[in-house]
Amino acid sequence: MNKLVLFSAITLASVAAQSAFAHTGIRDVVTEGKVSYNAFNLSHGCNGNGDSASETSKNIIAISALFPNAADPTMAVVTKLNSSTGAVEGTLADLSNDIEGVTSGVGFVNLGLNTVQPNVFPNFVPRIDSKTLVGAHSTPLKRGFFAHNGKPYESAPIWQEVTSSGAFAPFSVGPISFKATSCATALKVRIAEVNYCNKGIRNYKDPARADVWIGHMTTKFNDSLVMPYSQADLDAGKAYWPTMTVNRDLTAKPLPESCGTGYTLAIEPADADIDANLPIPVGQMPDALPAYYWPTTKK
Repeated sequence: MNKLVLFSAITLASVAAQSAFAHTGIRDVVTEGKVSYNAFNLSHGCNGNGDSASETSKNIIAISALFPNAADPTMAVVTKLNSSTGAVEGTLADLSNDIEGVTSGVGFVNLGLNTVQPNVFPNFVPRIDSKTLVGAHSTPLKRGFFAHNGKPYESAPIWQEVTSSGAFAPFSVGPISFKATSCATALKVRIAEVNYCNKGIRNYKDPARADVWIGHMTTKFNDSLVMPYSQADLDAGKAYWPTMTVNRDLTAKPLPESCGTGYTLAIEPADADIDANLPIPVGQMPDALPAYYWPTTKK
């Protein structure tokens, strides 16, 4: 009887979590000038077009995440958005005019990304740019991470087929601060992320093999069946990114009078960065055997 009550409580909690979060998102809004211990909220398993409402979705067995903090500024897309409507008002070469510590001609390396363990799966590999050293201790730049539940460290998947469970995949960022002269009121950090529910080349055409959380298809991530929206919706301009919002402290750092209502900034990984660094590389997982996760096709 006690087991039944416990199971029911867990089930209700997970259903409530899924009702609040339709897609994989970011748990917390970030406050300017503070380190944020944050997380991806993995709210449901794979079932095509990021929608598990129609039938049971598959268990999540691996994840991959890439942040828009490449040292090369051409590997990110920076846009200026209308603060009221969100409409795109232009693109910028980098964030150097708006964010403290960003150098002109250099990417957002001072995002302050750090990985956190234990994470959602025990087989955990940070993505490292060993050529770019950051911080007081000159450590290699972290770009993201990937993880899975196979060998050598076995763990449960994120359950979806028996009962619906949510999960958090933690990370930390910051501190991130706006320049006093900037007219930006917020920065939206768009992160590329994939939840995998199948591995192996034999499953590469299964619509429920993965949920790919990026704003649009790329050369490699080119199947609308695993995107957040259908092909028709994508063609109509619908887009979804897991987005971490950094809000300016307008009390401590008000906008200059010339700014009016200001603008919002957004930064996301460029297609070339996504295709190069979001796929899980074969043979680099801490696994007894090489594992293939779409769209990786070779070692």
